[in-house]
Amino acid sequence: MSVSYIKPHLHCLNSSRDHLGHAVVERAVERAAGTSDSTPAPVGPPVHVLVIHTGRSANLRWSADGTVRRERFHAGEALINPAGWASRPRWQDDVELMLLGIDPDWLQKLAAEGGVTGSTELVPRFHFTDPLLKALLGTLVSEYSRPGPVDDLYAQSLVQAVAAVMLRVAGDGGSMPSREGGLPPRRLAAVVDFVHAHPARRTTLTELAAIAGVSESHFARMFKQSTGSPPHQFVMQVRLEHARRELTRTAKPIAEIAVEAGFADQSHLTRTMRRQLGITPQTLRDSGQRG
Repeated sequence: MSVSYIKPHLHCLNSSRDHLGHAVVERAVERAAGTSDSTPAPVGPPVHVLVIHTGRSANLRWSADGTVRRERFHAGEALINPAGWASRPRWQDDVELMLLGIDPDWLQKLAAEGGVTGSTELVPRFHFTDPLLKALLGTLVSEYSRPGPVDDLYAQSLVQAVAAVMLRVAGDGGSMPSREGGLPPRRLAAVVDFVHAHPARRTTLTELAAIAGVSESHFARMFKQSTGSPPHQFVMQVRLEHARRELTRTAKPIAEIAVEAGFADQSHLTRTMRRQLGITPQTLRDSGQRG
């Protein structure tokens, strides 16, 4: 186990590290009070932190507004610790947690681009349950728990979704408005052409939003409205189609095709193709040759 990027006194099981830039997602263990090698910092973390308890039920003591409080946390129950807010948590037993740390400046920018009304400051929330937050963070943690490369677009989209829910449940009066409408045809075509022209590129939401000429916070929703697919799914479809075409029309080695199509290696292509299409690259190539 390594040291947590979000809270250094935790024992990190897996982490996105600096992969996301403006956010860090982790699965970690916090030792029971008095048994850890290090103690929580006397000041709050520099990032907004979402924590969801995933292990056995345990009691948590913390300070809020000068008052010491105690609650029993069960799997799925959450807390939100705003940046700079020191709650001094003390668990009765060792606990396993999912955590997401978000840069406050990035959250402010996301909220402004999304047309948030009112304050975008987060307020502390302890001992609450939100099934959507649990599902989103669980999926994000899973992306960084399994072997192989992470889908950048998918992870970024999940972080945006979690951030929007955090603003809803812990925002100090702010709310993310709902908006309708997709991308204008010319802008959509520019994005689609770019993805098809660069299947091997590790494209980001920021890059695609810039091509579309819209803010990053609006892009994913508008793209899905226009195409019926989230950006990460569309990019994966393009990559798989590129690989399928090369496998059935050329004699290039499968490993070479995998890299050309934007996959880390042949194993990554095989896993993805089996999961998405129910067939392996070699089987697809063999069937194409027989045809």
